[in-house]
Amino acid sequence: MYALIGARIKKAREEKFISQAELGARIGVTATAINYYEKGKRKINIEDLFRLAAALEKPVDYFLSAGGPKGNNNTPLTKLAKQEVYSLKNIPVLGTVQAGEPLVSTQMVIGCLPLPQIVTGEVDFALQVQGDSMAGEGICDGDLVLIRRQSHVDFNGQIICALIHGKENTLKKFVKDKSGKIYLCAANPQYLPIILESETELAIQGVYAGVFKFPTSPSRAL
Repeated sequence: MYALIGARIKKAREEKFISQAELGARIGVTATAINYYEKGKRKINIEDLFRLAAALEKPVDYFLSAGGPKGNNNTPLTKLAKQEVYSLKNIPVLGTVQAGEPLVSTQMVIGCLPLPQIVTGEVDFALQVQGDSMAGEGICDGDLVLIRRQSHVDFNGQIICALIHGKENTLKKFVKDKSGKIYLCAANPQYLPIILESETELAIQGVYAGVFKFPTSPSRAL
């Protein structure tokens, strides 16, 4: 399924004569991420699919139909996409993560978050965010951040969930300079970066895969 979606992304991008880097910049991801999407190496989440559709000026159905924009909506690809939309996956919520100054980790299973399969293809667990250091990336205090479990970073600037010195957990952007020094950067100018001399001081638990925001009740007019 994702290889076919990727082929559609590549075709639409090439029709507009834009590079992977330019397309990535338009939707807020790296050229590497676009490359992975086009090759079907990474499952695309529904948020990025909608952003890509807007950036490439195509309807979402263009990417979900094997026949393209005029394709039959009953093609196997579209049927599979619909199945994933309505098929729920329970994502375990493993306590909290600090989006502020790192604190001692006290992770524990506090519940489950049922989400559509198409959104959670690469999500292993969720954490409740405490703090506002990642607000510039749309990750706010009280949100549930979705995490893909892995112990490495794919690119500079990737948002990671990590333990510092084996006990303090935090959610930050990972930046490594040429000397090997690590900077864990906030997306809020009120917070200074956390500087580590090497990756041995850091245990990466996973990388950012999305965010779930609880719906808010509309205010009642008086």
